[in-house]
Amino acid sequence: MNQFLKGTVISLSLVCIVLIVWWRTVYALDVPRSWDQVDFLLALSRFDLFAMQPHFPGYPYFILGGMLVNSWVENPSIALSYFNSILLFSAIYPLYSISRSVLSKSLSVLTVAVIQSMVFMNVMTIQPMSEVSAVSVLWWYIWSLKVAFQKRNSLSIVILPSLLLSVLFGIRLSYLPFGIGLLLLLIEKKRLFSYKKGYTVFLGSQLTLAILFQLIWVMGLAASEGGVAAFLQLALGFSAGHFQEWGGTAVSSASSPIWERVFQLIVYNIGWTGLSGHSVLALLLISMIVAYAVFRGFRRQGSWFDWTYFFMFVCYFFWALFAQNIDKPRHILPLPGMLLFVCLLSFMGCRKVYLKVGLVMILLLSQMVGTYNMLVEGDKPAAVHKLIGYLSDIEEPLMVYTWEETRVMEYTNVSFNHDRVYTYATFLSQLPYYEDRRVFLTGEVVNGFSVQGAPIHDSIQKVKPFYSNQMYDPVYHKIVLYEYKP
Repeated sequence: MNQFLKGTVISLSLVCIVLIVWWRTVYALDVPRSWDQVDFLLALSRFDLFAMQPHFPGYPYFILGGMLVNSWVENPSIALSYFNSILLFSAIYPLYSISRSVLSKSLSVLTVAVIQSMVFMNVMTIQPMSEVSAVSVLWWYIWSLKVAFQKRNSLSIVILPSLLLSVLFGIRLSYLPFGIGLLLLLIEKKRLFSYKKGYTVFLGSQLTLAILFQLIWVMGLAASEGGVAAFLQLALGFSAGHFQEWGGTAVSSASSPIWERVFQLIVYNIGWTGLSGHSVLALLLISMIVAYAVFRGFRRQGSWFDWTYFFMFVCYFFWALFAQNIDKPRHILPLPGMLLFVCLLSFMGCRKVYLKVGLVMILLLSQMVGTYNMLVEGDKPAAVHKLIGYLSDIEEPLMVYTWEETRVMEYTNVSFNHDRVYTYATFLSQLPYYEDRRVFLTGEVVNGFSVQGAPIHDSIQKVKPFYSNQMYDPVYHKIVLYEYKP
C-alpha cells in the first residue's frame, strides 16, 4: 500500500477505537436487566455465594475489579461495566501484537479496530456481566501462548500462560476448555529434553504451579464461604443443578433436540448475533471474509500455535453446544471474535490487498454504525423495567407472581408485592392470602403452569405485553402480563 492509504487506514481505525471507548463509557448501563446482573451488583456490597451474591463459582477477580472501580464510581452497575471497558481496551495490545506477526502496522491497527468494534462485544461490555472481562484476559492468554511457542528454547516463559489462565478462570470458570492451550504448550516443550525423566520433572512442576495459581482464588472463595467442605457442597449442588436441571445444557431437563441446539448455536448465536450484530450488511461482508479465509486455510501448514488456537476454538465450541445455555448468546462470546480475527489475518495477509482493505474498512464502518445504534438502544428500558413501571402505576393493592423478574424487582425495591412461584399447587395455596388484592402473573409463570398440566388459561386474562431488544434481553425481551380472574 502507498503511504496515503496507510495513513488513511491508521487514522480511520484510531478514530473508530477512540469513539468506541467513549461510547462504552457514555452508555454503560446504570440499572440491572436480569437475575444474573443483580447477582453481580449485590456482590460488590456483600460477597456471599450462599446468598447468590454472586452465584457460584463466584467470579472473584471480576468482582474484585468491580469493587476497585466502585470505590470511585458510585453506581455498581456502571463500575462493573467500566471494568469490562478497561480490560477490553487493554486487549488492544495482544490483538495488535499477534496481528503484527502476519500483517503490516496499518493492517494490524485496522484488524484491532474491527475486533474492538464488534457489535455484540460492545453490547456485552456495557452490561455488568463477566463475559467481556474474560474475553479480554483470553486475548492476553492467547498472546502469551504465542510468545511461549515462539521462544522455542525457553522454559520459564511457560509461567506466564499458566498465570493468565488462572486469572481467566478466576473471572469466568466456564472458559475451562481454553486450558487445552497450556497443555499443548507443555507437550511442545518436550522436544527440549533429551531424557524422559527431565521432561517428567518439568511437566510435574509446571502442572503443580498451574494448580497453585488456581488455588489462589479457589482457596480465597473457600475461606469466604466457611471452609473447604462448605465450598465443595455449594460447588456440587450448583453444578448438578446447572448440568441436569435449570442450566439449559444438552443434558438438562429442559434440553432441546441436538439439531436445534446446533442450528441456534451456529446460525443465530455465532452468525447472526456474535459476528454480524443483527446486521445484514455485516453478515454478508463477514461471510465473504470467512469463506475466503477457510478456502485459503486448507492450503497452508499451521504452526504449533495455529493448531493450539484451532483446538481451543473447537473445544470451546463443543463446550458451548453441550454444557452451556444456548438461549443466552453471551455464552459464545469468545467464538465470534476468535473466528473473525484469524479470518482477517488470512484475508488481508495476501495479494489484492487494496480491494480487501476496502471491504474490511466498509465492515468497520458498518460495525461502528451498528454498535452506536445498539448502545443507544441500551438506554431504553428493558421489558422487565416497563413491567415494573406499569405495575407501579396501579393504585390498587396487587400481587404479581413471576419467575426471574422478581430478582430485578427486589433490587429496584418496588412498592408492590411480588414473589417467585414455580408450581401451580403453591400458587393455589397462596391465593387465600391475597383475596383483597388484584393478582397478576407473568408469561413465564403461565407457561410453567401449562407444562404442569394446570388449567390456568381458564382463569386468566391477558393484560399487556412488554418488549425490549433481544440482544440485551435474549430470554426476557418479551414479557406478557396476565391477571388472574377465577
